[in-house]
Amino acid sequence: MSGWTLTLKQAPALRLDLRALSPAALVELSADAVAKLGVWHGNESIALGELFTIAPRSDHELHLEGDLSRADRIGWQLAGGRIHVDGPAGDYLGAGMSGGEIVTRGPAGLLAACEMSGGRLEIGGDAGDYAASALPGSMDGMRGGTLLVRGSAGARFGDRMRRGSALVFGDAGDFLASRMVAGTIAVAGRIGAHVGYGMRRGSVVCAGAAPTVPPTFVANDANIAVFWQLLARDLARHGGAFATLPARRVHRHLGDLAAGGKGELLLCD
Repeated sequence: MSGWTLTLKQAPALRLDLRALSPAALVELSADAVAKLGVWHGNESIALGELFTIAPRSDHELHLEGDLSRADRIGWQLAGGRIHVDGPAGDYLGAGMSGGEIVTRGPAGLLAACEMSGGRLEIGGDAGDYAASALPGSMDGMRGGTLLVRGSAGARFGDRMRRGSALVFGDAGDFLASRMVAGTIAVAGRIGAHVGYGMRRGSVVCAGAAPTVPPTFVANDANIAVFWQLLARDLARHGGAFATLPARRVHRHLGDLAAGGKGELLLCD
């Protein structure tokens, strides 16, 4: 019984679906059984050993090495254990995960952390559109856990988000926190147009340049000093631009008034 290091032999011709790979699914298998495990390559199932060089590890972690930008659904519905991706990852990274940890050293594709409900996902580079959002056709986005994007995030980050914390250390695209229901989003860099579109509740912390506040948000001068210190200290433990948040002043705007007006944009001085 051990963890595994899977090293991609060469870039696949078609997209891979790696939802079958998790630390729990592989820990009891022999090297031969792991090599024979079927994964989808386009619309064809092929043996894992045809795509990856397989080596055992002394721990119970799953390490994936190589350019996996065409490998989708890494950590799909992960409930426990640790996955480390030494490079870029494809679409649906950590989708539906409820526990465990996923760390990548490179960027991720579309829909990373969509419908995540627990655990920790750290993306070492940029995240594509619709991260921390809902799967196509679903009404609920991210519902718990912690998402860290060390680079920038694409459009519709946190769309329909319901719970959890999502931090972006770079810039965020248009429609950040669109249709957000609850949870916390913090952005260290610049924010695109239409932030908080259709936002019902939740908090968006703007730690970098102040975005253009939509006309459906209004300034609010209520004393939130205690709440702000609790939130700022929680975000500060992740470091980077967020480390100084407890010492900064904040200006609060409430909205989206077109959707109830209970969300908040927190603009830091």
